[in-house]
Amino acid sequence: MGSTDNANWEFDNNEQLKIQTLVEWGVTSMPLHGAVVLRLGYALSQHEWDVYQSTDRPPHQIQAAMSAADAKELGTQLILYAELLDVPASGFPNGG
Repeated sequence: MGSTDNANWEFDNNEQLKIQTLVEWGVTSMPLHGAVVLRLGYALSQHEWDVYQSTDRPPHQIQAAMSAADAKELGTQLILYAELLDVPASGFPNGG
């Protein structure tokens, strides 16, 4: 389901990836529908981040349902990309 193809991503006029700041997340399941639901709360600006800090409520949120298989694939990809960024002091990924 996931893809790193640039055609699937949004870029600004300077060809920088458009991103929002993740402020919170949650996961639940809907057994009757056979779905896993991912909730992402995010901020679009420094002002929204500051408001979140004082209210503990995300200014924006999305709730996306997916199959159990897709949830497992998403989890696998998140772990893979997180481990690629995990560079210890030695300068080699995963301490190698």
